[in-house]
Amino acid sequence: MTTRTFWAAVAALVLIGSLSTEACADMIRLRDGQWLPKKFHDEMGDAPGPSDDLLARSGRNNLDLAYDKVTISGTTISAGLVDPDRIYVTTAYENESFRNGELQGEAGAFEEAADSFAHAAEDLKGAGREVAMWKRVAVLASAGEADRTFQATTELLEAFPKSFYFFPARDKRARIHLTKGKSKEAAAELDLVVKAPGMNPFHLFEAKLTKIDFFQLLAAGDDVTKIAAARAAYEQIAREISERTDAKTEAHVQYLKANVGAGRCLVYEQAYDKAFAVLTSVINDAASVQDRTLLARAYAGLGDTVYAQVKAELKGGNVAKEELPRIQEKLTTASLHYLRTSHFYVDVAGDERFPATAGLARVWATMFELGGDQDCELAKRAAKAYYEAHKLLPRGERKRVFTSEAKRFIDKQKTACASDDESGNVSDDDDRDSGRKGK
Repeated sequence: MTTRTFWAAVAALVLIGSLSTEACADMIRLRDGQWLPKKFHDEMGDAPGPSDDLLARSGRNNLDLAYDKVTISGTTISAGLVDPDRIYVTTAYENESFRNGELQGEAGAFEEAADSFAHAAEDLKGAGREVAMWKRVAVLASAGEADRTFQATTELLEAFPKSFYFFPARDKRARIHLTKGKSKEAAAELDLVVKAPGMNPFHLFEAKLTKIDFFQLLAAGDDVTKIAAARAAYEQIAREISERTDAKTEAHVQYLKANVGAGRCLVYEQAYDKAFAVLTSVINDAASVQDRTLLARAYAGLGDTVYAQVKAELKGGNVAKEELPRIQEKLTTASLHYLRTSHFYVDVAGDERFPATAGLARVWATMFELGGDQDCELAKRAAKAYYEAHKLLPRGERKRVFTSEAKRFIDKQKTACASDDESGNVSDDDDRDSGRKGK
């Protein structure tokens, strides 16, 4: 039995009796938790998905997807209000290959899932086909297949030029370009989103923020002038959202993300009190409960704030012995902020995983050094965090610089603690391998 035949058999066994051809229909959930068609919202309650009975009663072939608007059962709303993970299409769930792909993807069999979704897309039309093609993109990305992911996005965008997944597809393409050192091509992908006629505010401002993240803040390094320019760009995005009636609600998450970006720039500009106030306001905003990516970003920013304050205190060199407990306490606070992002919110941390994990490594390394290079358990944790952060970076100059930093600490830790533990090793082989699939 081939692998693909095996997974098809497993899927069939699991799904027999649970998804009949009459049991699936068109339903969507909005980002605020509301279900459409509206008449079924109360029945859904807090359920993650509709029951077979409810699906059977919700209608079929009543969903149109596009990057500007989504229409379901005669109700038209902005596409940015729709939760992309809660779209249920009649014809897709009636398709055996699609159902197999869902199960295979959940089981981590991404290659098999990609094949299943490809077969489903061949059979389906309209919204069903679009969702199947996007799910193929997603599982190929999860498999680390950068080139195949890129090709799958090409096929999706050619089949659906105004795809509901226009921004997420362009975003994946931009990231793949960046792993190959193609900055101009990456920027061009995001520009296509910004310039797309009628692009929904949620994705429009997400694309604008991503451009600032990649091409201004990350590229600024330690250049204070460039960092100030990045902050001004984030603040401009926040103003644009505030001034657009259609964006105030729909793009409120992006408004808060812009504030996080500005707050992190303030850290580099040594305006620590302002940075702390901005980042704390984001954490206290009610929207953070609904979009945990905000918390992941904001807590990473708070970690940066506290750690930067400590580094500024230590810059002079000698630290009075009586001051060490206070400084160690601040470093512990910084580590807790970073841990919230790198561990508690890891499933939504996205681009924040590296800075949070790297920040955690540096905090623990600093605590080890302030303790006289004596706490070897702490040193091992720092070495492990350095290694984990190192694996998150694609190959390139940024990774080479970080790898050198990590090696210096790991070598020091091994010497000070007479350690032969290799759990934190970083090597040139690691550096080459991690970029092969556009991670």
